[in-house]
Amino acid sequence: MRLLHGDTGELDRPVARVCATDMPDPRPFVTPGALVCTGLVWRQQAADSDRYVGLLAGAGVVGVVAGQALHGHVPEDVVAACRRHRLPLLSVPQSVAFSRIIEYLAEQAAEMRWRRVQSRADSQRRLLTAVAAGAAIETLVADFAAEQHVSAWLLTATGTVIAGTADLVEADVDRILATALTAPRLPAVATGAMRVLQVGAGDRVTAWYLVIRPSAPERDPFGADLAAVAELYRQRRADRQHLDWELADRFPVPFTEQPSRLEAAIVCEVHATEAGTGIEPVPDALTHRPLPGGPPGSSERASAPAPGPESAAPNRVAGRVDSAAGLAAVRSALHDVLPDLVTSLDREGRVVGVTSGGQDEVATAIRRRLGRIMPVLTGIRLAIGVSARHPEETLAGAIAAAAAASTAARDDAAPLSLRAADIDSAVGLFTTVPGGLQRRFAERVLGPVLEYDRRHGAGLLETLAIFLGCEGSWRQAADRMHLHLNTVRYRIGRIEELTGRDLGRLDDRLDLYLAVRTLGGQTAPV
Repeated sequence: MRLLHGDTGELDRPVARVCATDMPDPRPFVTPGALVCTGLVWRQQAADSDRYVGLLAGAGVVGVVAGQALHGHVPEDVVAACRRHRLPLLSVPQSVAFSRIIEYLAEQAAEMRWRRVQSRADSQRRLLTAVAAGAAIETLVADFAAEQHVSAWLLTATGTVIAGTADLVEADVDRILATALTAPRLPAVATGAMRVLQVGAGDRVTAWYLVIRPSAPERDPFGADLAAVAELYRQRRADRQHLDWELADRFPVPFTEQPSRLEAAIVCEVHATEAGTGIEPVPDALTHRPLPGGPPGSSERASAPAPGPESAAPNRVAGRVDSAAGLAAVRSALHDVLPDLVTSLDREGRVVGVTSGGQDEVATAIRRRLGRIMPVLTGIRLAIGVSARHPEETLAGAIAAAAAASTAARDDAAPLSLRAADIDSAVGLFTTVPGGLQRRFAERVLGPVLEYDRRHGAGLLETLAIFLGCEGSWRQAADRMHLHLNTVRYRIGRIEELTGRDLGRLDDRLDLYLAVRTLGGQTAPV
C-alpha cells in the first residue's frame, strides 16, 4: 500500500476495525473508528468524491483505503477530498485484495488482545504480590497509574482522598461524588472523562471509589482488580473502626481533655423521617444485631428491622437504609470528615464526639462534606450541635453546649441542620434554645403588643425594635422614625404597660430585646 495523504496527527488515530463498502451512501455500513476499504465504484464523476468522503468523515471513520482496480489509479479529486476532510488515504494495487488487508489487521488485533490478557495477568500477579508483601494502598494506586499511564485516585463518599496521583480541586471532587452516589449503575463516567468504580459491594455512602482518568481518550484501563484489592484495605479500616466503636459504646469512659490544643465537641442526632409521623429517633443503642460490614462483635439493637435482601445489592442507590444502619453510616461519615474524631453513643442514641480544631472550622467541614451524602440518605435527618472548648472551660461543658445546640437544631426542616453553640453572649446562648421554645417565649413576652398592633395599627413593635437598636435613646429613635419625641415616649410607655416590663431595667430590656430578635428571625440557626 502507498500513502497518498495523511499528516502525523491523522496517522496516529487508532483503528478500531476494518470494513469494505462501495454503497452510494456508506453511512449505514461503517462505524466510528473504522478504516474503510473502497473500490471507488461509487465515483461516476469528480464531484462525487467530496460528497462521499464527507459522508465518511461525518460517520467518524479514521481513514480510507482506495483500490486501483477500477480506474488503474486513485483519481486526484479523491486525494483532494481526503485532504479537505482530513482523512488519511492509502492506495492499494490491483494485486492486493481487500480481504488480505482485513485478515491481516484481524490477526494484529487478536495478537494485541492476547498481549493485553497476558499483561493483565502479569499485573494481577504483581498486585497480589505487593499486597502479600504489605504494600500500602497509596503505593498500589501509584504503581497502577504508572503502569497504565493514567491518573488515579481513591476517594471516600465524603471526599477524603485515600490515595491519588495528583491533587484534586473541590469542584472535581463534587462532580466525581455526584456520579458515584447517584449513577444508576457503576462503573460510570463523570464529567472530565473520569471513570468511577465502586470499591466494596455495600451501601454507596460507606463505600470507597476508584477514579481513573486516562491519558488519552482511547485508553480505557481496567481497574476492577485494583478496586477489588482496595476493598481489602477499606474493610480492614472499617473493622478497626467498628471495634473501636463497640469498645467505646460498651465501656464508656470520659473523653480525655488536651488543654494544649484547640478542641471542639460534636453531638449528632440521627432521625428517621416517615410520612405522617414526623421525626422518630433511631434506636438508642447498638447492642444486638450485626452492623452492616462490621466485625462479628459489632451490633445493632434487635428492635431495628433487619435489612432485606436488596441491602446487599452492589448497585443499589446508597443511603436507602433503615434508621439504625443510617446511624452507623453517618457516624462513619463523621469520622471520615474529621480524621482525629473520637466518638461514643450516649444513652439517647446520639453520636457524641471530640475533635481538634476550632468551632467554625469543624462546622464548615461538616456542612461541606457531610452535605455531599445527604441527597442519598433518604428518610434520614441530622441535627448536629458543635461547640468549641473555651479556655477555663471543661470538655464536659463543651459537650453539654453542643448537646443543647443539637436539640435546638431539631426544629429546622433541612435534612442537615447544624448549630454552633455560640454561648459567649446572651444572644448566642439563646440560639441553643430550641426554635419552638424561642417562639413561645417571644409570643408570651410580646403577645399583648402584637395583638394591640393588629387591632389598632399602632406600630408599637416597630418602635420598640428601633428604640432598642438605638440603645434606648429617645432622640435617635424619634429622628430615625421621623416622629415627635413625645410620640416615641408615649409608644414606649404603652409597650411597658402591655408587657409589664420596665425598659429602664436591664433584665426587662434583655427580655424584650431577645423577643424582638426572635420575631425578626435574627436568632435563626447559625
